[in-house]
Amino acid sequence: MKRSVAAALAGVLLIGLVGAVAFWPRGATPANEMKVRDDFAARDGNPAAPNAALRTPEPGIHRYATSGSEELKLGPLPTETRPYPTSISAPIVDADPGCFTITLHLLEQHSEDTTYCVGEDGSIRLDGHTKRQQIGPMNPTADMACDPDVLVDPERDRAPVACELTLDGGPKQLTAELTGTSTWTRRVTVELGDGTPVDTTEVDLSFEVTGDLTGTWRERVWLAGDDALPVRITRDLDLDGLAAFTEHRDSTLTTLTPER
Repeated sequence: MKRSVAAALAGVLLIGLVGAVAFWPRGATPANEMKVRDDFAARDGNPAAPNAALRTPEPGIHRYATSGSEELKLGPLPTETRPYPTSISAPIVDADPGCFTITLHLLEQHSEDTTYCVGEDGSIRLDGHTKRQQIGPMNPTADMACDPDVLVDPERDRAPVACELTLDGGPKQLTAELTGTSTWTRRVTVELGDGTPVDTTEVDLSFEVTGDLTGTWRERVWLAGDDALPVRITRDLDLDGLAAFTEHRDSTLTTLTPER
């Protein structure tokens, strides 16, 4: 009887230990640079058809000087607070003609793709955004699609932007609506990490978020005037609900020349 009770107690303790390990905060580490290069090489093999009228950034691996941190909670998992590394990698690859995708490797546990498209009239669109994060034992992915999606229109200085965000890979699927505006100012000079001044268009995205997640999302991106290269990116995001995400960061390009 004593042995059976002891065995039962040991089993309970083992289950509790396994559960504690499963739900323990994992922390965060800088992105694995070898994986970053391998991923860039795998996606850089099929460049889009060239179009001289649609200038986009040269494919390659850029680096951004970065400050800030994120705090996140998913379902029953404990809250995790993660500072960003002071330098992050950001490969750029061609997408559809006139489009390119930039991937910010903020952490080994957090990367995100943003696809921008440049029109022949000088307009710039947000073609898509995908965020991948590891939170404890879970790996949720958030996909955002926008309509209308114009970030810059040469005929005006602001435009409405509406997006739907879907989060999969957590305890349950979450959806949210982002409603806001894009406002832009041309010929804003940004100084890179190496001291190079770059003429940019400053785009200010401001969203109210409703649905399974609620809160605000404000993002500013300074796009180079000649090819829409993101020269600086800032984000202030505060979302709450069945999941909670907070991000405050500032990333500035260190040099115009990417690594290959």
